[in-house]
Amino acid sequence: MKTICHMTLLLLVGMVALADETDRRAFFESDDRAQKFQSVETIFPVRKVRSGREVWKLPKSPKASGFAVRYEFADAEFGIDEFNERTKSNALLILKDGEIVYEKYLNGSRPSTRFMSFSTAKSFTSTMVGIALEQRRMGSVDEALVRYLPALIGSAYDGVTIRDALQMVSGVEWDQLVYDWADETKPLVFLWRRSLVEQRYRFVEGANSLRRAHSPGQQYNYNTMETSLLGWAVENAANQRYAAYFEEQLWQPAGMEFDAAWILDGPEDLGREMAGGGLLASLRDYGRFGQMMADGGRANGRQIVSADWVKSATTPDRDAIQYGKLYDGYPLGYGYQWWLVDNGRFEAVGVYGQFIFVAPEENVVIVKLSYWPEAWVDDMEYESYAFFDAVIDALR
Repeated sequence: MKTICHMTLLLLVGMVALADETDRRAFFESDDRAQKFQSVETIFPVRKVRSGREVWKLPKSPKASGFAVRYEFADAEFGIDEFNERTKSNALLILKDGEIVYEKYLNGSRPSTRFMSFSTAKSFTSTMVGIALEQRRMGSVDEALVRYLPALIGSAYDGVTIRDALQMVSGVEWDQLVYDWADETKPLVFLWRRSLVEQRYRFVEGANSLRRAHSPGQQYNYNTMETSLLGWAVENAANQRYAAYFEEQLWQPAGMEFDAAWILDGPEDLGREMAGGGLLASLRDYGRFGQMMADGGRANGRQIVSADWVKSATTPDRDAIQYGKLYDGYPLGYGYQWWLVDNGRFEAVGVYGQFIFVAPEENVVIVKLSYWPEAWVDDMEYESYAFFDAVIDALR
């Protein structure tokens, strides 16, 4: 990466320090990970998403004064500061009834910082599918995906529906259970390198090289390609760039406070938005999105996506995605790119510890943005859930 001094100098003269291929290749190395996740647009090209004039206000909650919570994990008890340290938080936000109970920025971050979302972006892309359907840009979740992506006719995705892709039951072969960014036998790693790092071709173009493992609808298989294709399908259906449609139909009408950005898989004039995991946004705006879902798709006095879509997106309606069926010993279910808890709560989740956790019955939203030492750390995941449960109980 460029040195801090060099980056500061470029910013002072009104330029953005954009890294080269070597820096993009080193993105997942552990050095300065907390800072990397706050400054992604100095490493990858991005397409900006502008906020609007009408900001959805998040007032300070009366519960904020002196708010404290204790939670139990691993036969010990901890508080919020300990939680942030133990689970490597970059920022943490707690909303109750649409008001800020707790807001904390760490490692040099601040309210305007655009944090990397990783796969929490998938839940935003799902919502864009819902918006496109309700605007009749798309017909039905049961339509063939290739209707909007004719370039995939004859591929393993020919015969896969929009619903199949939303629920990650396409039947297309893809191995994303383990994240080893040096292992190019994994399709995600291979395509990430060829597209976002080396910029040889667009990430979604790799879909044509994938094979069918089994019939659609039978088995859940987590697959970032599915979401990326959904973003491309929305773009084609809307007949405009994904970031522009996202800005016009979600970001501005929902009253988001700060500009956002989508990372691109190539130079700005050619690259396509990484809809499967490349949104950069502020802590509060992630919170606003979670609150919108808690409020049945309504944000800033407007219905952004219907309550019916929110219900469908957070309901497991197939055997393959029911609670406890995704992986052996794992209790969650899956919806339209949302992870589901069997008590009605749901969450957007990204590697390295990114969470938008929504408890609609209690009207609590928790956003945790992290810099875990590995892509997935089971103990930190389960400790986060213990903390979330304790916060919700404390706010009853």
